[in-house]
Amino acid sequence: MSNKEKKEVEKLDHFNAHLLALTSHQLKTPMGIIRGYTTLLREGFYGPLSDQVKEILSKIEFSTEEVVTLVDKIIDLRKIDEDVITYQIERVNFVRIAREAAEEMGHMALSRGLDLSFSGPDHEIVVRGDDQKLYQVIQNLIDNAVKYTRKGSIVVKVEEKGNDVVLSVADSGIGIDAGVIPLLFQEFVRDKNVSKEIHGTGMGLYIARIFIEAQGGKIWVTSDGLGAGSTFYISLPIEK
Repeated sequence: MSNKEKKEVEKLDHFNAHLLALTSHQLKTPMGIIRGYTTLLREGFYGPLSDQVKEILSKIEFSTEEVVTLVDKIIDLRKIDEDVITYQIERVNFVRIAREAAEEMGHMALSRGLDLSFSGPDHEIVVRGDDQKLYQVIQNLIDNAVKYTRKGSIVVKVEEKGNDVVLSVADSGIGIDAGVIPLLFQEFVRDKNVSKEIHGTGMGLYIARIFIEAQGGKIWVTSDGLGAGSTFYISLPIEK
């Protein structure tokens, strides 16, 4: 490839990256507004509504949240590919982050008839990490649990194990094929047994692994197979 051709390729890559970033940000703002007003309507801020209308609004709210989440993943993936991800590392209370993420996702679980519970110690467990990125990873794991659980429960738990804090997100959902588990945290990998039934991109767990490993942690999953539910784990060193 000649120097001229290389420059043209670099120019095209730069244009594509800029267009992707611009499109992503332009999508995120209006979808956020739609989500906000939908929530206000569903909660009766503008007057009482029938159960049928509330159910429809919950579906709209869920769909707009999926679009906003997708935009965030696209932006993160671009930053990872370009190696420009930055981390604001500081002392953070991991229990607080996990509890807030579980509370935030509670309404989505409730709208789908699922029971979501959280358990963790009353005292702080401090880790060194990026508050927002840790929250994003935990939220993504809970979101996946809600998405792949048709009925039953989701249990979010924080425990101290030796020198580490371990978060688990256990669900009674559709489970994961054993052959997929070793590949699950790679880019664009999804279980073919469920991909036709449930929408997804295969980006979320890959991004979660990049974020957690960059902060000195580990992420993994266990499942007894299809129909047997699954449990996702995060472990991080406790800051003494």
